[in-house]
Amino acid sequence: MTTNINFNFTRLMAVMKRDMMENWKTNLYRLVGCYSGIAMALIFAMKGIERSIELNISGDLYYQFCTRIYTMIVFCSYFYLLVCASKIMEVMNTKNKRISYMMLPATIGEKFISRVIYVCITSMVIFFVGLFFAELTRLALFPLFDAPEEFSRFCLFDIMSVPFYDIIYINPKSYGISSTFIIYIFLISDCLLNHSIYILGGTYFRKHAFIKTIGICMAIFIIFTYTYINLSREKIISSIYNNEAFWSNLEVLLPILSIIFLLLTIINWVLSYRLFKNSQITDRKLFRR
Repeated sequence: MTTNINFNFTRLMAVMKRDMMENWKTNLYRLVGCYSGIAMALIFAMKGIERSIELNISGDLYYQFCTRIYTMIVFCSYFYLLVCASKIMEVMNTKNKRISYMMLPATIGEKFISRVIYVCITSMVIFFVGLFFAELTRLALFPLFDAPEEFSRFCLFDIMSVPFYDIIYINPKSYGISSTFIIYIFLISDCLLNHSIYILGGTYFRKHAFIKTIGICMAIFIIFTYTYINLSREKIISSIYNNEAFWSNLEVLLPILSIIFLLLTIINWVLSYRLFKNSQITDRKLFRR
């Protein structure tokens, strides 16, 4: 471990290259897992469309198919990112790996950034590569399905095209808000907060970080919901009857929540770095003098 405090891009790239070379089997397994899971989902979606044709269900079936694929991509990529975030310390999950990683000629910040890039960017590259090959597999198997010719198109491109833009478009008027920008900022801040929570859990727990983190999050959510309902039951009931007033405050509430979520995200990142830094010394205490 180098004591140089200056950031060096060359050292960062060397650490990332080392991680990729030593963990190529893990990345390959994840690629195969993403590909297999998504390919099976696409095949079942095609079987569902085939069944809809047999039952003479009306509507734009290709639009429905793209909607399902978009929903699947959002859910799977989000879940996959959380799982990868909890594995930020997998290169140090054994004593030998930990000693080897501690002895790398790079600063703690460079090693931490290397792991962050992996769980945030490299993991998504693996997911979308698997998604791309899964879509090619669907197209290769298309002659086996009794589906219209339009289903032979590369649907991943169509999802992001103008005709299917309303799949990912949020109408602000439905929420009584003047701009979609507020909603998207809120959704992004919420996703960043959730991702940072699993990174914090991954740096704190040595084993089964994802299961332990999601268990804690579910327990906190249940306790918070139960407490809120019991303390604010009258307010909730009145808000149901005064729905217009509630939604009129949403345009003010969402930016405030977005700021709070972003602040909590920064706190989680700082705590994660401290845990990672302490793991490079002698123990894994969160606060040190």
